[in-house]
Amino acid sequence: MYYLCKFDETGKREASIPSTMIDRYGGEEKLIQDGYIKITTDDYQYYVGNKGAGDNGTGYIRDNITGKPISAPARVITLEEKANVLKSEYEANIKAIDEAIQIAKNNSDTEYVAELQQERQNILNEYANKLEELTNA
Repeated sequence: MYYLCKFDETGKREASIPSTMIDRYGGEEKLIQDGYIKITTDDYQYYVGNKGAGDNGTGYIRDNITGKPISAPARVITLEEKANVLKSEYEANIKAIDEAIQIAKNNSDTEYVAELQQERQNILNEYANKLEELTNA
């Protein structure tokens, strides 16, 4: 048994057809013309994650030179993803303070409301500073 697989330009597997099913897809010759590549069952096991997650924990891709599985590059966290994590951390803090402010207002504790509002503003300022640091890094 073998597989016909299609890979993108980075070597990531996009589609796979086992040899026992290739006739349903027009036959081996047609699939090869459509960009599929014949690979061994052993190599296929790397691409589907049955041989671990590779050196970087991101799985395996096809080396365009050797045609063999190699460890996929480490995942690079984008600036947008970092900013979203930062945002979610600060949103949770702001929400908790807003809830505390509402409780303090319900209890007519104006002194505590003022204290919480100042704390809220401090957190917003800290968030803005960290976001600026992140985007300027």
